[in-house]
Amino acid sequence: DLESGRLDLALHTREEAPPKLRQRSLIHERYVLAARHDHPDLARPVSLTRFCELEHAVMSPKGGGFAGSTDQALAALGLSRRVVLSAPHFGSLVSALTSSDLVAVVPERLVRNQPMLVVQEPPLSIPGFEMLMLWPERLHRDPAHRWLRELMVSAID
Repeated sequence: DLESGRLDLALHTREEAPPKLRQRSLIHERYVLAARHDHPDLARPVSLTRFCELEHAVMSPKGGGFAGSTDQALAALGLSRRVVLSAPHFGSLVSALTSSDLVAVVPERLVRNQPMLVVQEPPLSIPGFEMLMLWPERLHRDPAHRWLRELMVSAID
């Protein structure tokens, strides 16, 4: 859509970014384990075995996804987890976490300022991601577009 002119700006992970577009790195993100602030299993660091036994929620904006980076990291160890809920957006995920014993592995930035949640390091290494801002070459020198890109950068900082 950027190349066709239907969009002027987009955010993508580095893995999803089309190679022909201009880009700027916005975020380097890591994953954390989150649950309600009084979750009985997160009073201390969770073991890998217990992590796999817990009931997990995932965020799947496209709908129905029950696997992601965490599952790939677990599969590399010959393990799996119990995903019981796929939430369509962050608000519904937080609501599910705060009203249940579900846990979720989420980008730290999403839960950093959520007082109803407790956050800890996951018991395994889960690769983070980089978020890029993308735009077409035709808008690279456009003053209004340059202003918009700088506004995006300052809003994220």
